[in-house]
Amino acid sequence: MNEKIESFSKELRAKLDGVDKRLKDLTASTKGATEKARVEARAQLAALESRAKEQHAKLQSAEAKTRAWLEEKKTATSEKITTWKAQHDVKKLGAHADSAEQYADASMRIAAAAVDEAERAAVEAVVARIDAKAAQEASPAKNP
Repeated sequence: MNEKIESFSKELRAKLDGVDKRLKDLTASTKGATEKARVEARAQLAALESRAKEQHAKLQSAEAKTRAWLEEKKTATSEKITTWKAQHDVKKLGAHADSAEQYADASMRIAAAAVDEAERAAVEAVVARIDAKAAQEASPAKNP
């Protein structure tokens, strides 16, 4: 599991760095609010929304695994785990460890999906601001 956690940490760090770079690039390109910047921002938003739709099933699966772990956690109290340890019940301890690893994996997937959603929301905000500025420029007397 340590390899999975390390791998996830690297992937998440790379994902966050990528999001940061794309948002900085997008914000820089929209400063002039040109038509090209609008088109690029909308294209980026469309790609993010498409990716979110593709990942929806995976996210639902991860959320279901998380809920299952939380339910199991209610029944696998620390006293039970202590008893399993004292009795050297390898089967129950192994099943508990497997379940804990699945929970960790599912939680990591949810965290990654949250990063994707945050990026989508930020790009959507940029597109909305571009649209608002364009409307203001087209009709400056209405909304100063």
